[in-house]
Amino acid sequence: MANYKSLVGRQWLYGKFDCYTIVRDYYKLLGIFMPDYERPKDLITSKSIFLDQAKNCNFEQIDFEKRNKNDVLIMKLGTKNPMHAAIFLGNDRILHQKYKSLSCIENYNAYYRRSTKAVFRYAK
Repeated sequence: MANYKSLVGRQWLYGKFDCYTIVRDYYKLLGIFMPDYERPKDLITSKSIFLDQAKNCNFEQIDFEKRNKNDVLIMKLGTKNPMHAAIFLGNDRILHQKYKSLSCIENYNAYYRRSTKAVFRYAK
């Protein structure tokens, strides 16, 4: 597992410190480099960068029940489409950067479980 403590407590800044950035930075700590993409202008109705680019970044979708440490969870949190990304840390904990919030580790509670629409794993 990555030493992700340096990723916690960052102030949200769209395109610089957002949910896709935290996924990229987490995987960089694992030695996996993901490209950066231009962010959509409309956060409420746009599509997920991660969902659109998962295959290009060497990720494959897996069943929710098979989620494991380091997997990426794609959630629908107040948007038209699922577009929020979080890292599953295991033990019902996630690392993520929510809209206009500090990046943090939270419990993977019932709300986040219901909001999760896809799970991706890096295909080595």
